[in-house]
Amino acid sequence: MPKVWNIGNTTVRNPKRIENALKVFYKEGFSGNVKGSDQEERLHQALKDNFVLDFDGLASDFNGRKWRAAFYQLGFISYEKYDIGGQRLTSDNLFSSIGIPEITNSYQITPAGNKLINALSVPEIEEIYSRLFICYELPALEKSFPAGRMKPFILFLEVLKILQDMGENGLTKFETGLFLQKFQDHTLELAQNIVAEIISFRQKCRFKSPAELRIIRKEYLDALGVLTEIDPMSITRDYADTTFRYFSLTGIFTRIQDTIVIRANKKAFVDELLITEPVFHFATNPLQYFSYFYKNSYPIPTDNPKFALLEIESLKTGIKNKTHPLLVEANKVSINTPIDIIQKIRFQLIEYNNWEREEDFANEQRNPESVLDILNYLNSLNNNPPPNSPEIDDKPAYLEWAVWRSFLAINNIVGAVHETRRFPVDQDFFPRNTAPGGGSDLIFEFETYVLVVEVTLTTSHRQMSAESEPVRRHAVNYKLSYPDKDVYCLFIAPNLDNNVVETFRIGVWYNGDVEEFVNIIPMTLTDFIESFGLFKQRIFTNDEFKALLDRSLVFRNVRAPQWKSSIKNEITRWKARLLN
Repeated sequence: MPKVWNIGNTTVRNPKRIENALKVFYKEGFSGNVKGSDQEERLHQALKDNFVLDFDGLASDFNGRKWRAAFYQLGFISYEKYDIGGQRLTSDNLFSSIGIPEITNSYQITPAGNKLINALSVPEIEEIYSRLFICYELPALEKSFPAGRMKPFILFLEVLKILQDMGENGLTKFETGLFLQKFQDHTLELAQNIVAEIISFRQKCRFKSPAELRIIRKEYLDALGVLTEIDPMSITRDYADTTFRYFSLTGIFTRIQDTIVIRANKKAFVDELLITEPVFHFATNPLQYFSYFYKNSYPIPTDNPKFALLEIESLKTGIKNKTHPLLVEANKVSINTPIDIIQKIRFQLIEYNNWEREEDFANEQRNPESVLDILNYLNSLNNNPPPNSPEIDDKPAYLEWAVWRSFLAINNIVGAVHETRRFPVDQDFFPRNTAPGGGSDLIFEFETYVLVVEVTLTTSHRQMSAESEPVRRHAVNYKLSYPDKDVYCLFIAPNLDNNVVETFRIGVWYNGDVEEFVNIIPMTLTDFIESFGLFKQRIFTNDEFKALLDRSLVFRNVRAPQWKSSIKNEITRWKARLLN
């Protein structure tokens, strides 16, 4: 009998990949056809082949099952069987009963899954997850809990709201594991009782030495282990970590140091939501619950036109560019406007507001604190973590992000900042995923040239098969798109395979019989850190960085190993010239 709850599972540790994984699940024909070891192993392999996952070794049916489990636990695919009031229903029985007759098999994409696959923006994706987690109730799909009922996400919000209204800090993962991950009957008093436990714990820890803190924490962990019969460190580390990661997909939270808090611009939403929640639909009307769950249609405050219009007014106030055409459209909506139009305008305003804030974020990257933070991330990704190294849950995505921030610091970009990246970011401008295929990872247009950037963590023979062809093709495409400017491509990887360097050294791509020459500069991550690290001593310009690229290309008439060495040596000389 489980005595703790967990959202998703600890194998699918990075839930930001779920939307791309679900697209692969659909595209590769797994919908309704993913049962059995062979298919489960094939699913894991397909996620690797489509660059959702990056792992060495062979695909496994175990990992395929874990991804399938994450999909059905979140309502994006159907489950095998349902126990409702002692009656066991198959998928076709249940879905015909809730008005979704097209679902006839287990593990078939649901309307909620289709909604996630077809979402066009991060705000839309965040709302899909908000509806899902606000609806999510225990026990429903997951059985055998002790007596009672629980809405974990609502409880999480209740506790955070009480703490923040008291002027207290947000929740840490350790506190979440100690006090919230236990399955408890979700009464009206539960959140207040948990807050009282948290406050008591914090008071006991206040002004204590590290040795005294270890004793106090061990006492609480031991008590948790006795109560749950599960390794308490797993609860406070792994379970709480997945809670933070999955719940953060809603965009409702932000992080302040080691705590999670409700975002200031989401407080009104949470306040309105908690006027009526928790409502336990599975306990009272399970068919209604599953209808909400699988259609991703659970009611939330922004479904109310009056509340949605209030949010639109707030978003309009926050927009700096008062002449933007979107504001004209936003000023036309009223209580009589169809709700789908209101929601479309609201999503567009959220996205545009984020783009404006991204311009401010770009300007902040020149600050000495930001430069050090960028270098800390780059060094951590280069297996040289500094003390108190940052948390990185997706190395490929964070590598693209850290390099992107580096060039934002170099600055003087032509055009909008959000157009320089092809990977999506959340409301705090952290990466959600890597850039999709079909183009470069980053592209920066400056006054005198265009810089295309490709980054990878692949090494050896995999680098040749995965990077050599697309990098050259992308570079040529951008060269043709910017006929009036020089186009350079910077390729960054922890290690550079000589075969890849050789193809870049030659720098040729054929469009039919037409020979195109491209300027691709391969640079190890260590060398890039060395070059950007100059920013701590001297802020250099994009034109000065272009001089480094030009000098690096001068030496490409030698063999690949010697060219790599020449680039490294040129970085040293370039830094010396700029410091003199």
